[in-house]
Amino acid sequence: MKKKKINKKTPTRVHAFRCTDEVWSQLKALAKECGISLNRYLTETGLKHHPRQRLTKDEVDALNSLVFARTDLIKITSVLSKKTEEEKLKLFRTEKFMTWWIRSSSELIQHWYSIEENISSPVLTKERSEP
Repeated sequence: MKKKKINKKTPTRVHAFRCTDEVWSQLKALAKECGISLNRYLTETGLKHHPRQRLTKDEVDALNSLVFARTDLIKITSVLSKKTEEEKLKLFRTEKFMTWWIRSSSELIQHWYSIEENISSPVLTKERSEP
């Protein structure tokens, strides 16, 4: 996953608003769910961007397993691309199955990239698990 370069500008304006304690606690809870500060949450929603919740530990584990599976599939596809047609036929036994497998694995790899891109967001913070 590519790291995005974030240019931070020092805030120069302060804006205050009034709200009830109930609304204040709701806003703080929403910001905490997204894993960002209340100030950042209010700025994002004010700009019509709605931050998403952080991934849970189970979701992070699922994403990591998808990444590992995609990596394995890419390695297998890479090895197969170096094989001759005769060697591929020996591995797959039929040309139809071999063609289907290669096409399907390519589509699956692209789909995994789109899943990863879809859940990546500048306001989304994922836990990194130790390998």
